Amino acid sequence: MEWEEFWNSLIREHKLTQKVLEMNQVDALKGHPDNIEKICHYIYEDYKVWKCECEAVKKEIWNTIESFGGVHLHTSRIKTQESLIEKVIRKRYEWLGNDYSKYANISVENYRDIITDLVGLRLIINYRGHWLDLHKSIISEFPIDCGSVYKENVLLPHQQGRNIQAELPKVYYAEGDDTQEYIAAGLIVKQHKKNYRSVHYTVSFHGVYIEIQVRTIYDEAWSDCDHSYVYKEDANRSHTALEQLSGILAKLTNLSNDIGEWMKDIYDSEAILDNQEKGWKTSADEINKLNKMLDRMNAVENDLRNFKNKMTIIETFE
Repeated sequence: MEWEEFWNSLIREHKLTQKVLEMNQVDALKGHPDNIEKICHYIYEDYKVWKCECEAVKKEIWNTIESFGGVHLHTSRIKTQESLIEKVIRKRYEWLGNDYSKYANISVENYRDIITDLVGLRLIINYRGHWLDLHKSIISEFPIDCGSVYKENVLLPHQQGRNIQAELPKVYYAEGDDTQEYIAAGLIVKQHKKNYRSVHYTVSFHGVYIEIQVRTIYDEAWSDCDHSYVYKEDANRSHTALEQLSGILAKLTNLSNDIGEWMKDIYDSEAILDNQEKGWKTSADEINKLNKMLDRMNAVENDLRNFKNKMTIIETFE
């Protein structure tokens, strides 16, 4: 009874009925021994037990990294059973029909090695400039193995007695971001079509895969907003409008990041000096930086005006 109530509630609240029906049809045509509900049920029961081990590992890894410098805030979480099963359904549906996809073949036997964010840590920094020092600390504790092995394996297997980077670290960036520092540090750079910004590390720690995310306080605020109102909420009737607003907010977020970095640079170098009642004295370089920021602000204003121009008032709103 517990499972039936859980399953029916999950499908209803996350609007997954159509996805489940389509997967069942494909599985029936292929003669798959288990439908998506059975697959999820097996995973649900296994994770109910294994989740306790994940909790213990999460506490242990915090003891390992709590001394890392440059961290402004930090959070951690263990995936809930609801979040895990919802992800299994969504990712299997996304790769439905691709027999070579790990998600298309997910099962209770392999889900622990496919979904690598069952344990998640998030390290929030004030400025992007703090990233490199934190990166060095993470790599020191979870070293990158011989570079060639990452080409041969999508995800490195756990190694007895060693904590390692299970994948090469990657940074997700938005259009227009400067990625040279990340490339120089050996990260994989991936432009995110939804403007998501974050550095991701997948580490193998005591036989458990853990995802560590590093991002600024500005990117964290945008991510929380986008995750709450856009990500996975495509059934909402305002989804397209929310998606466009999220893109506009992402541009403002990036500008906020750069202004914060600029403030730090000004503080460190005293680049803008008080000139009594006449304002400030500075260099042409600082003026150029400000002019570029103003251009970006004007572009965001144009985006908002274009958004407004698409709106029409209706007398009855349902």
